[in-house]
Amino acid sequence: MIGKQTKGTSFSGCVCYVLKEEKSKLLEAVGVDGTPEQMAEQFELQSLLNEKVKNIVGHTSLNFSPEDSDRLKHDDALMLQIAHDYMKLMGIQNTQYIVARHIDREHPHCHIVFNRVDNDGKTISDKNDFLRNEKACKMLTAKYRLHFANGKDHINEERLRPYDRPKHEIYKALKEELPNAKSWNELKDALADRDIDMKFKVSRTTREIQGVKFEYDGFSFSGSKVSREFSYLNIDNRLEENACAYLFESAKQKPKHEESEVQPSVSQSDDSPGISLGLLNGCSSYDATAAEEAEFNRLMKKKKAKRKRGFHL
Repeated sequence: MIGKQTKGTSFSGCVCYVLKEEKSKLLEAVGVDGTPEQMAEQFELQSLLNEKVKNIVGHTSLNFSPEDSDRLKHDDALMLQIAHDYMKLMGIQNTQYIVARHIDREHPHCHIVFNRVDNDGKTISDKNDFLRNEKACKMLTAKYRLHFANGKDHINEERLRPYDRPKHEIYKALKEELPNAKSWNELKDALADRDIDMKFKVSRTTREIQGVKFEYDGFSFSGSKVSREFSYLNIDNRLEENACAYLFESAKQKPKHEESEVQPSVSQSDDSPGISLGLLNGCSSYDATAAEEAEFNRLMKKKKAKRKRGFHL
């Protein structure tokens, strides 16, 4: 089970969407009644008790895995009980709310709409609500022995809206290409092969990179909008990890290769001097390479030091 939260400033559109006749079933309404339009008016009236609250609309959709479909398909009482437990864990109490389930998707899900101005005019806090939402969903998934929803990796692509299809294509491409890329250039080239363009967001004042966005089929999305795991910092960290892992594996394989070259020289001679010579020859080749690298690094540092001292005739 996963919960998706949104907040807003008007109840009218939200309530009408949640209670659309052909696709919804009202499970419970507390503090409001009548038609969707009348319920929205009643929500709005209570919100006047605290005009300091801007986002008066609280909305959460609880989405269950298709694997729980048989269990929840005809059990409205169980779905309502889960919604009650969720609201209690989130501190959604002493306020108006409605709970409605939708039957327009393959996976079971319900919507909770509540007034963030409670019956006493106090604000229902949204502090750390994304973190609390995640914890609440994990607790309830375990309590009711539900399955965790599969998320973006198991989406029915045929049901995606036109705006969401390119975003999902970008998501799939990043999922497949990022594990194999060791630099931003490699990732950019791999995505270009799939007709996805990658651009950086650069600060006008500092010229520092502040983010990354991806364009596909005429749509543009920032990395974090595609998925939080694809924000600029997360991708940058992953590329660095990939590069380090590649260098580590290369370093592990190099000594083995050199050892296989050294071994024949040992076996070709039976006397001690020959063995020593063979080992020294193998090591001298290795030491020469290491020495060249050390000398290169020393010269690079030396050049940098000269630049710090300025220009000399």
